[in-house]
Amino acid sequence: MNVKFQLLSGETKKSFDDWNLLLAPYTLETPSPQTNFVEIPGRDGSLDLSEALGNLSYNNRTISLNFTCTDTINGIYDKYNEISNFLHGQKLKLTLPNDPDFYYIGRAEVGNLDRAKRTNQISVTVNCEPYKLKNELTVFTDTLGTLPHVITINNLKMRTMPTITTSENVIMNFENIDYSFGGEFRNTAVVLKEGENIFTFKQGNGDITFEFQEGAL
Repeated sequence: MNVKFQLLSGETKKSFDDWNLLLAPYTLETPSPQTNFVEIPGRDGSLDLSEALGNLSYNNRTISLNFTCTDTINGIYDKYNEISNFLHGQKLKLTLPNDPDFYYIGRAEVGNLDRAKRTNQISVTVNCEPYKLKNELTVFTDTLGTLPHVITINNLKMRTMPTITTSENVIMNFENIDYSFGGEFRNTAVVLKEGENIFTFKQGNGDITFEFQEGAL
């Protein structure tokens, strides 16, 4: 039951393999939606403006981890200092043992060392961004054939901007807007939503590659 902690520098520690920490039941919060209800005099109920900007946003979530340290009394303080110096206040990637294909990004805090009932308890709390992210970028490659050529890209919950790379110049339509480009293309107006996203290539030939980061709640 390893919890993986990876600093943004790339340095990594695993809770059991590196520190002999036994993971107790942990708490994984669901990120709360950022809602906006407006009371209007004379109107029954509230006006829900939560998706006024086109999509619903979410607040951060908290992951609370509780560990039992198996070290002897003579070694527990050195181990606690090592864990605190590595984790406390650090922004990191966190991977939970039952969800190894995704990671969370957040800032960690190490709690007090609790020696109640002769056990060595160490708690770690991570204030995480709302979406968990896939370990690997999603890559989809296709070759343009008979025009118009339609490509459907499936995406998880998080909206994300893809990098589209072509071997030749193309004209691509996405949500009724044409884009003309060749090579590597990123545009803040081209954002993948949850589910199917339809791209229609009207001119051009060669290979097309979509690369993007998927995320889920």
